[in-house]
Amino acid sequence: MFHSKNYLHDESISLDKEITKLGVQQTPLTSLLMGLGKVGKINAPAHTWREVTLDSTDDIGAVEGNKDIQFYQSQRAQLSNYAEIFQKGVSVSGTVQAMSGNAINNQFAQETNDRLLELKMNLERKLTEGSKNDGSTAPYIRRMQGIENWVDSANVVTGPAIEESIIEVVKKLWANSGSGSYIGLVNAPIKSELDKLYKDAYHYVSQTNTFGIVVNRIQTSFGNVDLILTPYASDNKLTVFDVNDLKIEFLRQPQFQPLGKQGDATEGFVVAEATLYVASPKKVAQLVTP
Repeated sequence: MFHSKNYLHDESISLDKEITKLGVQQTPLTSLLMGLGKVGKINAPAHTWREVTLDSTDDIGAVEGNKDIQFYQSQRAQLSNYAEIFQKGVSVSGTVQAMSGNAINNQFAQETNDRLLELKMNLERKLTEGSKNDGSTAPYIRRMQGIENWVDSANVVTGPAIEESIIEVVKKLWANSGSGSYIGLVNAPIKSELDKLYKDAYHYVSQTNTFGIVVNRIQTSFGNVDLILTPYASDNKLTVFDVNDLKIEFLRQPQFQPLGKQGDATEGFVVAEATLYVASPKKVAQLVTP
């Protein structure tokens, strides 16, 4: 995966393929989006796009031979998010180099691999719960807005994790021309409640050593929700969306930048600059439990 000879070159080394395969269990949302190719390229730290709302006039019937043509147009609102910089340094001392001999390059590669996984885990956290900040005030760090904070206020349902609440959440997306196939991002507390909710609504395929109740998909008349368990979701929120309405937009793809020999250490760093694209806040719904 990582080649020691590359660390001596004064160039960046792309790690986009490596980060896609890395830490799939620890970073389910990031891995899902990257695995499905839901990534893009932006050209500035502030990323803007248009939200298109189709005209909803109820009756457009016309008389035969009508000459009084009525004209309509889509509504377009500007949405935005900021590219956040993720960066972690890698350093191997001269002492480790002396102890390891020729194995030092493997040690440096492993350290780089570990930092890359940590970067991806932090990216996962921000894609999930990040709060938007343009970086204009101290400490001057741009922050992206995560999926939990993209929800339109009209799409928030407050109540316990019961069937009625879940159906109401999915119905919000159906009313906004949803696809009927959704992802539900959830942490352990609500996931456990959902497992309990359906504990009497299951059947076993005969097994001798596997037992338990696990809910991975909830089916409703308004669409199906595949649940993704992540430690980065808020304990009291189930956030539902169509994966096709999201993209990770990179200003800088994950990459390694060598710093070469710095005093008595060999150093470099992994870095990425990314934000989250959401087609529309109306395409995200959320259950907030007490």
